[in-house]
Amino acid sequence: MSVLNEAHLLAEAPAPGRECGDCTACCIVLEQVELRKPMRCACEHIIRDGCRIYSERPQGCRNFNCLWLRGALPADVSYRPDHLGVLLDAYRRAGTGELRVAALEVWSGAFETPQARAVIEAMAECRSLDLSYRDGTWETCEPSRR
Repeated sequence: MSVLNEAHLLAEAPAPGRECGDCTACCIVLEQVELRKPMRCACEHIIRDGCRIYSERPQGCRNFNCLWLRGALPADVSYRPDHLGVLLDAYRRAGTGELRVAALEVWSGAFETPQARAVIEAMAECRSLDLSYRDGTWETCEPSRR
């Protein structure tokens, strides 16, 4: 059973009814060049209820939509990155155009929680999944060969 809606992997906008709200997972794990924020470091603009500069955030922040926002994951808030502990993204690799899916751990150990492990295993049944651990290490889960 796949939890992934493949038709929304590369959607350019949030799915209807989905918004960041108080989720700041991307503000923690992603690099943000315009703000000179390195990967895996919390942005200085994070506040209790989200992003202090959300309405004026840089274009790089505006352009990013995780797979939950795009509608590629179930709408249930438990799949939102700040609840799941995993930020999922899909992109085309520069040069080859290969479609890749990446999972970035929001906090140490998040990949080992039952729900995150179930999502990762379900996704790895049908496609390669690049895992980025909080400590900076990477691993690739390949589709199961039955």
